[in-house]
Amino acid sequence: MNSLTRTCLTLLMAGVFALPSAAPCRAASHDMTIVGGGSGGLWAIITEGVGETIRRSFEGARVTTEPGKDGPNQVMVNKGDVQFGVASDLLTIRALKGEAPFKAKMDKLRLVAVLNPLQAVQFFVDAKTGIEKASDIKAKKYPLKITVNRQGTVIDLMSEKTLELYGASYKDITSWGGKIFKIPGPEAMDLWDAGQMDAIIEVCQYPSSRFFELGQKHDLRLLALDDAVIEGLNRELGSTTITIPAGTYPFQKEDCKTVTTQLLLITSVDTPDELVEGVLSSMEQNLDYLRTVHSNLKDLSLEAMAANTAIPMHPAAEKFYAAKLKK
Repeated sequence: MNSLTRTCLTLLMAGVFALPSAAPCRAASHDMTIVGGGSGGLWAIITEGVGETIRRSFEGARVTTEPGKDGPNQVMVNKGDVQFGVASDLLTIRALKGEAPFKAKMDKLRLVAVLNPLQAVQFFVDAKTGIEKASDIKAKKYPLKITVNRQGTVIDLMSEKTLELYGASYKDITSWGGKIFKIPGPEAMDLWDAGQMDAIIEVCQYPSSRFFELGQKHDLRLLALDDAVIEGLNRELGSTTITIPAGTYPFQKEDCKTVTTQLLLITSVDTPDELVEGVLSSMEQNLDYLRTVHSNLKDLSLEAMAANTAIPMHPAAEKFYAAKLKK
């Protein structure tokens, strides 16, 4: 064997034996993406908070948080395009059933954790309308100029059902000379200032700084929901009853009974158990940090994270909570 051949064989064998030896030295890699909400908003803040817990405590994990939207988030998670998504319980339930705005059942969706139990339905009207309770809208056939957010959002669906239960559908309000604005709440504030809008239904944390500021410029009322309407919303949309305490806003003199939706972390049933368990373990280890991310998370606990029975839980999440919360 000549020297050139020996040299080639030596290099070849060195390469062959070097390849497997590198693998055991490398930690297992878990790449994941979490889709949240619009940049800078509440959902984006919470999504990044969850991502940070993973970076801190999930060895080998590489997590990316991206902007998203309720509705499309469920679709991407169900298809497996992303591993996790932040979503409302209302639209997730509709996604599982294949109800509007979804075109087919998203039956792979599974719950990982409840993130935020304090998103209340808040119905604000301008006092100059003369409306003192929500039932006045139908009784007076009032030409309400109301903002209900974009078509197909959880706010739009909740607004439409709430008004229907009061006998004042979108169509009815329009026929009485009113107008339904399908634009985001922040954009609607200019319309209110211009006198083109006099009511809004929002699903958000309370108190909301936006309505603090609006209340300084306009005489606002926060309308409580009737028990029958609350029962209908809870039955048909999966919401739960909540009371916004008197004094939450300077203009709010009495307790306001309404309903709340939940903000969820969801995944696909196909997501590996070790990924779901790793995410939950990271969140548990960093609960103190998560409680500082936003005031809506100040009371977050494992019990709260597991508190949803309407949406099937990922098997690994079910096992995790069962072990951690056993008596």
